[in-house]
Amino acid sequence: MAALAEQTVPLWLPDTALECDAGSARLRSWLTEPGLLTHRMRTTCGPAFHMNVLGEFGENSEHVREIELCANGVAWVFAQTRVPALTLAQHGWLAHIGNTALGEALAAHGRVTRGEFEYGQLPAAVPLIARALARRNFPPQPLWARRSTYAIEGAPLLVQEVFFPDVGEIGVGDT
Repeated sequence: MAALAEQTVPLWLPDTALECDAGSARLRSWLTEPGLLTHRMRTTCGPAFHMNVLGEFGENSEHVREIELCANGVAWVFAQTRVPALTLAQHGWLAHIGNTALGEALAAHGRVTRGEFEYGQLPAAVPLIARALARRNFPPQPLWARRSTYAIEGAPLLVQEVFFPDVGEIGVGDT
């Protein structure tokens, strides 16, 4: 049982240790995008861009929001935001942003900082990856992800983004 638990604990690496050379240059460019992914998606896809809010729910004293960033109806990125109860108590609006992209809502709020990105090629057994794979009906496989902590006036929240292998690929949801 302990061996299985160890296999599902993600190994997150700082950008200095990121080695996704086994992946494509296209995937690497999306993983290391320093700006908002929604902005890059809109720029890349134009009117073919769409964000799907998959759901919002409570889990382990956190407010969880899951979305997909899509091109022509095909998800390129699965994202999950985890807002601790204390952050939500201070910034209740985070549970009510609807179809607004989180990055845009945070930018409009101001006084927000973002920590460094951490990256990992995570196995299918990690719940975040399993949820993403189920959305695209992909067979179990490791996927690249990144995460970063934001702070709104010091109150933290976590954003995790999972990149499908065909992110940015011409002919797969691209214009």
